[in-house]
Amino acid sequence: MKRFVRELVKDLSGRTQHVFAELLVEQLDSTIEAGRLVDDVVQGHLRVPDARVAMTHVEHLGDSKRAQLIYELSRCLTTPIDREDIFRLSRSVDDVLDNLRDFLREAELFEPVDLQPFRQVLPPILEALTCLQTASAALVRLSPEISLQTLAARKASNTIRKEYEIVLASVFVDPADSAVLKQRELVRRLDVVGLRIAEAANALADGYIKRAGLDAHREGPADIDWP
Repeated sequence: MKRFVRELVKDLSGRTQHVFAELLVEQLDSTIEAGRLVDDVVQGHLRVPDARVAMTHVEHLGDSKRAQLIYELSRCLTTPIDREDIFRLSRSVDDVLDNLRDFLREAELFEPVDLQPFRQVLPPILEALTCLQTASAALVRLSPEISLQTLAARKASNTIRKEYEIVLASVFVDPADSAVLKQRELVRRLDVVGLRIAEAANALADGYIKRAGLDAHREGPADIDWP
């Protein structure tokens, strides 16, 4: 009973919105850091083995925040948006981190491999993740900023796909030897990152739209600005 009362007070005070926003922002912090590690590698600023060591720490932090988020989902009475959408968002962000980790792991396995063709793929990945982080922070207020930033994230994910296609086309100019196959596998990892980012943006956008529609319904037709 005491736990129920504590959770009810937290929900009524709006504290749960802060909890989920903070955890999602922190999970995305780790994912953005993972993207920066990959960017440093493809730019030639960091060796793959060194990046993999750093990635182990980053992945641990990201997994820790996701575990905390799932725990909060299991105990909170209310959430800023649907539990399912929060879970989808967190899972997709976790998939992004996993694929960035696997990119480094495979880059080390495939050495030597030319990573320069991937330099244009990382900026839209980092841009999209930053947009998702801003949108997640806006869950505190359920601000329309969520819609704007998730749209920007989806646009950036489309850019990731275009850059993937450009890299793939340039790679296949040469005969299909082992070097070409290595590059194809690695760039596919980054393409999957873009797909998972789009899934994360859709989860957050869906949750916000459902919540905004519910709030508008509660307010009544007179309070809605119809187009």
